[in-house]
Amino acid sequence: MKATSILTIGCAAIALSITSCTNFGSPNAYNLNEIGGAQETYTGTVTSVENVKIQANNANAGTGIGAVAGGLTGAMFGGGNAKFATAAGGAILGGIAGNQIDKAVNNTTGERITVRLDQKRNGTRNYTVVQVASKNNPIQVGQRVRVIIGNSGSRVLAY
Repeated sequence: MKATSILTIGCAAIALSITSCTNFGSPNAYNLNEIGGAQETYTGTVTSVENVKIQANNANAGTGIGAVAGGLTGAMFGGGNAKFATAAGGAILGGIAGNQIDKAVNNTTGERITVRLDQKRNGTRNYTVVQVASKNNPIQVGQRVRVIIGNSGSRVLAY
Protein backbone atom coordinates (compact mmCIF):
# COMPACT_ATOMS: atom_id res chain seq x y z
CA MET A 1 0.00 0.00 0.00
CA LYS A 2 2.84 2.41 0.78
CA ALA A 3 4.39 1.94 -2.69
CA THR A 4 1.03 2.70 -4.30
CA SER A 5 0.61 5.85 -2.17
CA ILE A 6 4.08 7.09 -3.07
CA LEU A 7 3.44 6.45 -6.77
CA THR A 8 0.06 8.23 -6.65
CA ILE A 9 1.49 11.25 -4.82
CA GLY A 10 4.43 11.41 -7.23
CA CYS A 11 2.18 11.28 -10.30
CA ALA A 12 -0.11 13.96 -8.87
CA ALA A 13 2.86 16.25 -8.12
CA ILE A 14 4.24 15.81 -11.64
CA ALA A 15 0.84 16.47 -13.22
CA LEU A 16 0.35 19.62 -11.15
CA SER A 17 3.81 20.93 -11.94
CA ILE A 18 3.36 20.35 -15.68
CA THR A 19 -0.01 22.11 -15.80
CA SER A 20 1.29 25.09 -13.82
CA CYS A 21 4.17 25.79 -16.21
CA THR A 22 4.06 29.13 -17.90
CA ASN A 23 3.73 29.11 -21.65
CA PHE A 24 5.57 32.14 -22.98
CA GLY A 25 4.39 31.52 -26.54
CA SER A 26 5.84 33.53 -29.40
CA PRO A 27 5.15 36.83 -31.14
CA ASN A 28 3.13 34.94 -33.76
CA ALA A 29 0.98 32.97 -31.25
CA TYR A 30 -2.19 34.36 -29.67
CA ASN A 31 -4.05 33.32 -26.53
CA LEU A 32 -7.76 32.59 -26.79
CA ASN A 33 -8.65 35.75 -24.83
CA GLU A 34 -6.83 37.88 -27.48
CA ILE A 35 -9.01 36.67 -30.35
CA GLY A 36 -11.39 39.37 -31.60
CA GLY A 37 -9.81 42.14 -29.56
CA ALA A 38 -9.03 45.46 -31.24
CA GLN A 39 -5.36 46.14 -31.89
CA GLU A 40 -3.48 49.18 -33.16
CA THR A 41 -0.77 48.61 -35.77
CA TYR A 42 2.17 50.96 -36.31
CA THR A 43 5.16 50.64 -38.61
CA GLY A 44 8.70 51.68 -37.86
CA THR A 45 12.40 50.83 -37.83
CA VAL A 46 14.20 48.88 -35.09
CA THR A 47 16.82 51.02 -33.31
CA SER A 48 17.85 48.58 -30.56
CA VAL A 49 17.61 44.87 -29.71
CA GLU A 50 18.83 43.64 -26.31
CA ASN A 51 18.69 40.11 -24.88
CA VAL A 52 16.78 39.81 -21.59
CA LYS A 53 15.73 36.99 -19.27
CA ILE A 54 11.99 36.53 -18.84
CA GLN A 55 10.94 35.03 -15.52
CA ALA A 56 7.62 33.39 -14.73
CA ASN A 57 5.26 35.00 -12.24
CA ASN A 58 4.18 31.71 -10.65
CA ALA A 59 7.49 30.62 -9.10
CA ASN A 60 5.65 29.54 -5.94
CA ALA A 61 3.84 26.65 -7.65
CA GLY A 62 6.96 24.46 -7.79
CA THR A 63 7.86 25.30 -4.19
CA GLY A 64 4.40 24.31 -2.93
CA ILE A 65 4.19 21.11 -4.95
CA GLY A 66 7.72 20.10 -3.94
CA ALA A 67 7.07 20.82 -0.27
CA VAL A 68 3.86 18.76 -0.22
CA ALA A 69 5.42 15.85 -2.10
CA GLY A 70 8.58 15.99 0.05
CA GLY A 71 6.59 16.19 3.28
CA LEU A 72 4.36 13.25 2.38
CA THR A 73 7.33 11.18 1.29
CA GLY A 74 9.29 12.10 4.42
CA ALA A 75 6.32 11.11 6.64
CA MET A 76 6.60 7.55 5.37
CA PHE A 77 10.00 7.13 7.03
CA GLY A 78 10.84 6.92 10.70
CA GLY A 79 8.53 6.06 13.56
CA GLY A 80 6.94 7.93 16.44
CA ASN A 81 8.20 11.49 16.82
CA ALA A 82 10.90 10.86 14.19
CA LYS A 83 8.11 10.75 11.60
CA PHE A 84 7.45 14.45 12.20
CA ALA A 85 11.13 15.30 11.75
CA THR A 86 11.43 13.32 8.52
CA ALA A 87 8.21 14.92 7.21
CA ALA A 88 9.51 18.42 8.03
CA GLY A 89 12.89 17.66 6.46
CA GLY A 90 11.21 16.23 3.38
CA ALA A 91 8.98 19.29 3.06
CA ILE A 92 11.95 21.67 3.28
CA LEU A 93 14.08 19.74 0.79
CA GLY A 94 11.10 19.17 -1.53
CA GLY A 95 10.25 22.88 -1.46
CA ILE A 96 13.82 23.87 -2.34
CA ALA A 97 14.01 21.30 -5.14
CA GLY A 98 10.57 22.25 -6.49
CA ASN A 99 11.48 25.94 -6.53
CA GLN A 100 14.67 25.30 -8.51
CA ILE A 101 12.89 23.04 -11.01
CA ASP A 102 10.13 25.63 -11.45
CA LYS A 103 12.68 28.38 -12.15
CA ALA A 104 14.53 26.23 -14.69
CA VAL A 105 11.33 25.28 -16.54
CA ASN A 106 9.64 28.69 -16.51
CA ASN A 107 12.49 31.06 -17.43
CA THR A 108 13.13 31.86 -21.07
CA THR A 109 15.16 34.18 -23.27
CA GLY A 110 13.55 37.34 -24.56
CA GLU A 111 14.36 40.55 -26.41
CA ARG A 112 13.81 44.19 -25.49
CA ILE A 113 13.12 45.80 -28.87
CA THR A 114 13.02 49.57 -29.37
CA VAL A 115 11.30 50.84 -32.52
CA ARG A 116 11.31 54.34 -34.01
CA LEU A 117 7.70 54.64 -35.19
CA ASP A 118 6.88 56.31 -38.50
CA GLN A 119 4.12 58.28 -36.76
CA LYS A 120 3.85 59.52 -33.16
CA ARG A 121 1.94 57.54 -30.54
CA ASN A 122 1.10 59.33 -27.28
CA GLY A 123 3.48 62.14 -28.19
CA THR A 124 6.55 60.00 -28.88
CA ARG A 125 8.03 58.08 -31.78
CA ASN A 126 10.06 55.59 -29.71
CA TYR A 127 8.27 52.46 -28.51
CA THR A 128 9.85 49.55 -26.60
CA VAL A 129 8.47 46.02 -26.33
CA VAL A 130 9.81 43.00 -24.42
CA GLN A 131 8.87 39.71 -26.04
CA VAL A 132 10.06 36.12 -26.32
CA ALA A 133 12.94 35.68 -28.76
CA SER A 134 11.64 33.80 -31.79
CA LYS A 135 13.53 31.96 -34.52
CA ASN A 136 10.43 32.35 -36.71
CA ASN A 137 10.40 36.13 -36.25
CA PRO A 138 14.03 37.30 -36.02
CA ILE A 139 14.33 41.02 -35.30
CA GLN A 140 17.48 43.04 -36.09
CA VAL A 141 18.56 46.67 -35.79
CA GLY A 142 17.62 48.63 -38.92
CA GLN A 143 14.81 46.23 -39.85
CA ARG A 144 11.35 47.49 -40.83
CA VAL A 145 8.71 46.09 -38.45
CA ARG A 146 5.08 46.28 -37.40
CA VAL A 147 4.30 47.10 -33.77
CA ILE A 148 0.95 45.61 -32.76
CA ILE A 149 -0.55 47.08 -29.59
CA GLY A 150 -3.55 45.43 -27.95
CA ASN A 151 -5.25 45.17 -24.56
CA SER A 152 -3.17 42.10 -23.65
CA GLY A 153 0.17 43.67 -24.55
CA SER A 154 2.31 44.57 -27.53
CA ARG A 155 4.42 42.64 -30.00
CA VAL A 156 6.89 43.40 -32.74
CA LEU A 157 6.68 41.49 -36.02
CA ALA A 158 8.89 41.51 -39.08
CA TYR A 159 7.37 43.70 -41.81
